[in-house]
Amino acid sequence: MSSPERSGNGARTVRLGAGMAFWGDRIQPAVDMVTRADIDYLCCDHLAELTMSILAKARRRNPELGYTSDLIPLLRAVLPTAHARGIRVVTNGGGANPAAAGRAVVALARELGLTGLKVAVVTGDELDDRVDDLLASGVDLRNLDTGQALSEVRDRLTHASAYAGADGIVEALESGADVVVCGRVTDIALYLGPMRHELGWPADDWQRLGAGTVVAHAIECGGQATGGLYAADWAGVPGLEDLGYPIAEVSEDGTAVITKTPDSGGRVDIGTLSEQLVYEILDPAAYLTADVTADFSNVRLEEIGPDRVRLTGGTGRERPATLKVNAGYRAGFVGEARFTYTWPDALAKAERGLAFLRNRLALADFQCTAEYVDYPGLASMWGPRVQPPDDPDLPEITVRYAARCPNEEEARKVFTESVPLYNNGPAGVAGVGTRPPLKELYAVWPALVPRELVTHHVELVTV
Repeated sequence: MSSPERSGNGARTVRLGAGMAFWGDRIQPAVDMVTRADIDYLCCDHLAELTMSILAKARRRNPELGYTSDLIPLLRAVLPTAHARGIRVVTNGGGANPAAAGRAVVALARELGLTGLKVAVVTGDELDDRVDDLLASGVDLRNLDTGQALSEVRDRLTHASAYAGADGIVEALESGADVVVCGRVTDIALYLGPMRHELGWPADDWQRLGAGTVVAHAIECGGQATGGLYAADWAGVPGLEDLGYPIAEVSEDGTAVITKTPDSGGRVDIGTLSEQLVYEILDPAAYLTADVTADFSNVRLEEIGPDRVRLTGGTGRERPATLKVNAGYRAGFVGEARFTYTWPDALAKAERGLAFLRNRLALADFQCTAEYVDYPGLASMWGPRVQPPDDPDLPEITVRYAARCPNEEEARKVFTESVPLYNNGPAGVAGVGTRPPLKELYAVWPALVPRELVTHHVELVTV
């Protein structure tokens, strides 16, 4: 079992590695980290808002699914080395079904012959079966963005989970867990839990929890802290194909040194970390999390060596009285058609082809709640903020028409009515292609729940 080190002045430190940043992330950076880096914990984040809707759909099909499909391949690749080196793994790959994920991890450990491995499953974030009771008790779960009542989508709700904090992770680690499998805990909690456990921070030490949150945020997105998506000098980052993931060496006072896996691509410097630190935090003086209200406004970065940056100045205040709820609901289907016109008069023909499609849809009594048109490769990233192309001499142009439809029947009409463009529309068309699979839409419903109504439960299994 790993244990924190003491620095030359007697202070304890814990070394946390970012092993995963999203569902579908590469596994190799985590393998390299447990093999080559000096870490105590591998912290793996698999979840995003819509990921939970996808996982909830899988759980409805099969009660033994609902966790991320990369969880077991990741652990198969890293667990033998991690267990041998005393590296503990904390993951939220349990997603919408952490209990089933825990069973799969235990089965994997037995298959790998990892006797003595302790696997903890943290539950309690899921609210699916409690929604009606919460509404009846006066917790209205109104949409944070629109103010709408949940009753407007209640019959289409797919799941509801609270963004829980680090309490369950701390309990699991204190029970001796080598692998901690969670559901929808916050990204920050995956790192703050080990910090609290190893460095002895109380759950109400707002200053150090805030400082630790700043550190966690600096590395939680994996390669974004080591040169991935770097806007300032994207062409100068070496070895993007073998990007090393970040490591935080955290001290008792909440300060840290950020580095990365040895002998890996990318770089850690003030620029790469600065871009990551301002990512998704809105108000830097009041970053709301499940564990603390963190304050980034006095953070300082200092380069102290190659790929080593000291991070100081983070602090915090009391945590919010509520937890954010990540709920999702079925929001219809997408009908989509694409077609390309060539020179001469590519733009004019494309516009006529779009008018053709809309007229055909009107004749088919097409129903939709919204439509969207863009020109991939020319004007698709910025939407209505930029004007459509107007060059009459374009060599070619692609049009994408998409519509939000109430049901599958209406969504199918979009492609069906685009097919006649092949020989009924303007000359020079290509790329209509074959019928694309229908896409069901899932939308996020953000809400709040009093934190005292969400309690973690921990189950420990020894292999």
